[in-house]
Amino acid sequence: MWVTTPHIKQLEKLARENHLDTAPIIHDSWTGKANESLFKPFYEATKKARTELVQAGGDPYKAYKTRLSIALHLLWPKREEQKSPFWRPDWRMSMVAEASVRHWSVAFRAVQEGHRLVGLFNVDAAAFWTPDGTPPASYRIGTGFGEVKAKFIQPGQIIPKGDD
Repeated sequence: MWVTTPHIKQLEKLARENHLDTAPIIHDSWTGKANESLFKPFYEATKKARTELVQAGGDPYKAYKTRLSIALHLLWPKREEQKSPFWRPDWRMSMVAEASVRHWSVAFRAVQEGHRLVGLFNVDAAAFWTPDGTPPASYRIGTGFGEVKAKFIQPGQIIPKGDD
């Protein structure tokens, strides 16, 4: 099967920590050395903008989130006719893979701490069954990079899909 570098690294880590019986075996590789600094300037600029706009809140912050989403989708648009000059599905998949592995790892640590995982969704959503007002300690609560919003739902309450 084809797997990304972040996923291979995660599988190797799980094997080292005895969560898997054996480490993955790479039979063939069509990629070179991972270049984890490729998007560092982009990351730093978006982190700075997000920090400033979170404090401002409201429409400027919502517009920032929309523009960032558009920028990432330009790397690999869903429809052929939307191809942009920035078309790089390999770059987009690399970012998505890294984010999904980090997301899974944080949820896995929460489960190891005794929390009950109900669902793991996109790279920014997880649902846990926890005592009232007690988010898993493996998550940093907030609105900055690497932080998540904690939402506590009462029995019978429903969150519409896509609601943040």
